[in-house]
This record gives sequence, C-alpha cells and structure tokens, in this order.
Amino acid sequence: MNLHYRKYGKGQALIILHGLFGSSDNWHTLAGKWGVDFQVYALDQRNHGSSPHESVMSYAEMVSDLDQFMCSTKIEAAHIVGHSMGGKVAMLFASIYPEKVIDLVVLDIGVAETMAKHASLLAVLENLDLSNYSHRQEIEKELKKYISEGPIRQFLLKNIMRRVDGSFDWKFNRDALLDYYDELVAGLDIDASYYGPVLFLRGARSDYLPAALDHEILNYFPLSRLKTIADAGHWLHADQPDIIYEQIRDFCRSN
Repeated sequence: MNLHYRKYGKGQALIILHGLFGSSDNWHTLAGKWGVDFQVYALDQRNHGSSPHESVMSYAEMVSDLDQFMCSTKIEAAHIVGHSMGGKVAMLFASIYPEKVIDLVVLDIGVAETMAKHASLLAVLENLDLSNYSHRQEIEKELKKYISEGPIRQFLLKNIMRRVDGSFDWKFNRDALLDYYDELVAGLDIDASYYGPVLFLRGARSDYLPAALDHEILNYFPLSRLKTIADAGHWLHADQPDIIYEQIRDFCRSN
C-alpha cells in the first residue's frame, strides 16, 4: 500500500491522519503552519483521497499501512496527530509500535464505539447517485436535503471528482466505507498500553468524548490529558484552526 501524502517543512516528523470521509487536503493550511517547526506528512489513508482503493478497510490494515509508510520514508519516530478515525488508527499504532511514536494527539475520539454519529453522511452515501448530475451546484442542492450544516456539505463536496468522461464520482471508496462502517465505529480493541505523552482535544459542541477522560482511556494511555476547545464541534480543526494549531504545536514542541 503506497499511501499518497503531502509533505511540508523541515524538522522532526509530524504525521497527520485524517478522519472518516476526509483527506490530506483538509489539513493543507494547518500542515503548512506546523511545517515551520516540523517536517509534516499529511497522509491520505487507504480508500480516501488519492491513495489506492482496497476492498479491506480495517484498523489493523490501516496501522500496517502507517508502519509501511514510516519504513518506506525512513521515519524512525514521529509526532502523530489523528482526527476521529485517524485518531483510532493513531492510538492502535502507538500501542503496537510505541518506539515509533514521540507523542500522540487525538482529536475528538476515544476508544469507545461511536455508532449512529454519521447518520446524515451515511444517508448521502447510500442514496445519492452522482451519475444523475451534471453540475456541482445540483449536487449541493441535493445535499441540503440530508445535511443542514454548510461546512459539512462543503466537506463532502471536496470528496467529489469529475471523471474524464464528465461524470461525477466519489474520491473515496464508497463501497468499502459502507461495508466496513460498523467496524470503523465500533469500540477500539487495544491489547497494550502506551506510556508516552498523549493530548486529547475535544470540541465543546461534540458528544464524541466526555468532558473528562474515562478509566478505559486512562488505562491504555496513562499519561493522557484532555483539553476542550470552545465553540467547536467534531471537526474542531475546521471550527477553530488557530487554537488547534497552537495547542498541537506547543504540545509537540514540549516533547
């Protein structure tokens, strides 16, 4: 699996893992700013962005993809930042390969299951036939029937591409994401604890993480701390990019 990635700056390696339905493109501005202090690698995980499409979409496979990426780019250890699904990949990776992780930043996700959080997005994937549309404006109008929040509609529109024949299609592997959705939102199965520094960031308007770290997280990540970002939802890096930039920069600098 040769993951597509974007590279920024110089210094210690900092790897960004996007969330479900996301891509490295969502992190371009923040990655560029972190590039002042670090050599940043924003990855497209399998079945997302410009990375290859595969039928399998498990956390074990995504952890293996990350390990292969670090080996192929000769990164011995990195700061790892993961949002939502990417945060789960990061946590599992740290538990298996602790020597390859300088520190860990997990954005708005824990180890517990997150069922029924993407109901509107799933409705779009299951019901929206992109081949029926000729213009992006038509697609956006249809998306409004399912999703009221403008930023989330724009997030999905970024995942739509026009093929050579003029038709529209999803950039991500729609079928694989639907097939593995239940596994991706299930509780994370971790065997070993990670004893390095971990920063959990949660959006104040999100219900993915409680306002205090629970015993399960502290059992697996005993050196964790949690900060709540005001006026932010689940996509807190989009809602409060300046605060997220500073929080992650300062945390990674300190380690």
